[in-house]
Amino acid sequence: MAATRLRTAVAPLALILGLSAVLMGPARADLAAAEAAIAAKKYDAAIAELQPLADAGDGYAKWKLAQLYLAGHGGSATEGVELLKQAAEAGEPEAQSRLGVLYAKGEGVPQSDVEAYKWLSLATRGAAPGVSRVMAETNQSIVSQRITAEQRAEAVAASEQAATVYQPAASAAPEPAPVVTETPPADTEVASLPPAEEPVSGIRLQLASVPNEADVDGEWARLKKRIGAPLDGQSLHVERADLGTKGVFYRLQIGPFADRATANATCKDIKAAGGDCLLVGP
Repeated sequence: MAATRLRTAVAPLALILGLSAVLMGPARADLAAAEAAIAAKKYDAAIAELQPLADAGDGYAKWKLAQLYLAGHGGSATEGVELLKQAAEAGEPEAQSRLGVLYAKGEGVPQSDVEAYKWLSLATRGAAPGVSRVMAETNQSIVSQRITAEQRAEAVAASEQAATVYQPAASAAPEPAPVVTETPPADTEVASLPPAEEPVSGIRLQLASVPNEADVDGEWARLKKRIGAPLDGQSLHVERADLGTKGVFYRLQIGPFADRATANATCKDIKAAGGDCLLVGP
């Protein structure tokens, strides 16, 4: 399945090349080649590898294409949102989480907290234990807190109904275990929901959130290994966030950046490399 292919594809470079590509099979080899191209910022090459798989209905390939388009690498934002919807409906938890955030923010889709809750709830059901699930759960909690009891009941009903239609991708492998422990959206703690007012200075990018302070170093090491070049030379900032009944989380951020344009450019590179980020600041 798509999620299984992802875990197989995201392997050491030695396994992406040569005989291993034959052993993985054509589709897995194409995904591996796409991942390698994204890591090298060769986005046109990545799109060329992903497009045939997406056309054939591969949900994970659609998710990766959506990430590239939404980050401004080929295609359009409209095409990116459409691919994201298709990937979410195919059961890709990370796509469901990102779509939920878009509905919560009203970006590329009509703003709807009910739809946001529905997709975030589906993401929490399908995501493997680890970063993706924590981010989806945190975003779901935030959306839940800002809607009325009536809206929440509607959202829960919509989520239950959707769960019978949009099943998570089967055989999803667990997230790689953090070196010392645990982060989206994605696109999100407010994993990707914006602060009430956009900061004009002291801008940072939030990458992840972990429930234990002791896990910060391990998660930072995992993020640097996964995302690579976009985090080279970046400084880690940790922010403690008390979310009440959800517990205390430690948000991993980089920056500050000199301006919003610089932060946005870095965020695009991070997303293209398979990570997630959120503009935050004082």
